[in-house]
Amino acid sequence: MADQGKPQGILTTKPAQLQTIKVVAIDSTALDSKDKEILCSAICYCNYNPNKGKKQNNLYQSCVSERLKEMDEMMFNQSPYKPEITYDMHTDPPEPIMDKNILTKGHKYVWGWIKKNWLKDKGYEYEKGEGMTRRPDVVIVKDPNAPPTQDNIKHVVEIKFGTDVFGTDQKRAYADIAGDKSKVKVLDPDECGCNDDDGKKSTVTEWATAAIATLTALLQLRKGKLPKMPKFPAPAF
Repeated sequence: MADQGKPQGILTTKPAQLQTIKVVAIDSTALDSKDKEILCSAICYCNYNPNKGKKQNNLYQSCVSERLKEMDEMMFNQSPYKPEITYDMHTDPPEPIMDKNILTKGHKYVWGWIKKNWLKDKGYEYEKGEGMTRRPDVVIVKDPNAPPTQDNIKHVVEIKFGTDVFGTDQKRAYADIAGDKSKVKVLDPDECGCNDDDGKKSTVTEWATAAIATLTALLQLRKGKLPKMPKFPAPAF
């Protein structure tokens, strides 16, 4: 029988093995997945199906602008994606030039607006090519029911095809429009994953299908029904 008054052995312990935790910083200024998904759908569509110029040259940018304008019109000028809004860079902050009757719609005849208002309002002539106005490819707004003023801008997006370069002056001007350079983003077909040959035909079809579905859903809404908004095709980014 063991002696009750003596220890039977020595208990030893090893320090616990702690797991290494990897901390990954999250970019709070990045495009959110839905915004990127929708813009990339238009970019991939136009990458394979661009508009054509008089000499049959590819007009990629005008194609993207048209697709987003169509969406904005289908949503009664309340899409969060505003293509080619012209900004007056001689105000602080830069002000969007909008339709006088629909404040969420870009002015259709900007040059006419300039000829009518610039000299009268500012006291000096407008000079082309001097950066007095700027027109970003896309402005994403926080509230689609309000104009794309600086306080309502989520991101300013520049879209590039081929060898197009995003110049320093352009970057600086877009940062002035957005109010923060971190809100200025660039998208191109590579970033959107458009170079998958297997998706060439489906990209075009899916964009058209999504646009028709959006219109159908909005028509249901006007009739007092609660629509289920379409899910846009996701590029392989």
